[in-house]
Amino acid sequence: MKKLMFISLLVIPFCKAADPDQRWYEAVQNRPDWQQLGILSLIGKELQAIPGNLIAPNLKELILDCNEIQDIPDNLTLPNLEELYLANNHIYYVNPQIFHQFPRLNYLHLNQNPLTPENVDDLKLAAQQANRNITIIADDIGDEYLAPDSGPGIRIKPAKQK
Repeated sequence: MKKLMFISLLVIPFCKAADPDQRWYEAVQNRPDWQQLGILSLIGKELQAIPGNLIAPNLKELILDCNEIQDIPDNLTLPNLEELYLANNHIYYVNPQIFHQFPRLNYLHLNQNPLTPENVDDLKLAAQQANRNITIIADDIGDEYLAPDSGPGIRIKPAKQK
C-alpha cells in the first residue's frame, strides 16, 4: 500500500466551527501537508467569518456553503483559488476587487445570499474589467445578465435556470 504524500482534499465533518478563536484552522494549519491542500470544504460549520489569516497557497477550491459568513475579508489572499462557494450565507455585499484579490478565480457561487442588484452590477463590471472567464451565480439577477455578449468570457447567471 502506498503512503499518501499529502492531503489534497480536506472535509471537516466532525464539529461545528463557530468558536471565535477558529480552533479548526489552528488544528490543521501546522500540518506539513497543509501547504499542498487543493480543496477545503467547511459546509454547515456555523462559521461567522472566513479567517483573514487563512494561508493555503495551493488551494484551488474553497467550499463554505451553509454558514453564517457576512463578508469576504480584504486581507484574505489565496493566489491559486479558482472556485469559491459561498451559497446560503449572510453576504450582503461582495467587494468588486475580489477578482484582483483572487487572480485565478473563475467561479463564484453566491446563491441564497441577500446581495443587492447594484452589487451584482458592480461585480459584473469588475469581472469584465478583469478580462477573464468568470462565472458568477446569484439569486434573482434577472434575464438581462444572460446575454452572451456581456463581456470577455463573463457568464453571470441566476442560480435557478428557467
